[in-house]
Amino acid sequence: MRGLTLPIALGLAIGYFAGLYSITHEYHFSPFLLVSTGLISLCTLIIYGLDKRAARREHQRTPENTLHLLALFGGWPGALVARPLFRHKTRKQPFVGLFWGTTVVSLLMLGSLLFSSPLAPARDWLDEKALQWQLDIQQHLNTVNR
Repeated sequence: MRGLTLPIALGLAIGYFAGLYSITHEYHFSPFLLVSTGLISLCTLIIYGLDKRAARREHQRTPENTLHLLALFGGWPGALVARPLFRHKTRKQPFVGLFWGTTVVSLLMLGSLLFSSPLAPARDWLDEKALQWQLDIQQHLNTVNR
């Protein structure tokens, strides 16, 4: 098999989440960002596994565009792990090139949100909303526990 091995893919995915935490931990939206990215990555990994299963059984497949969209919207760590885990989509060159392209674009979009001055109002809005959600949840839990 060419490409990344499973231990390297896992290391990169774990490193990504650790880096994402270290960059965002001071923001109130950090837990929401980490959980949502983790969930879409997990869903992407599962969908890759289901697609591999469908390929073996000659059943209807998941369209490649769907796999690329999942990677683009933050699921690329799950796809990165799924490819060597299931030995799926590791050799088909157009797919591999598009996968890495969507990964780069996903990272650029997230980097723009986190570091771009023009997007500072969006970051502030997310932080305010996340703080309000956290306070609402805490208030609800306090009410339930009485």
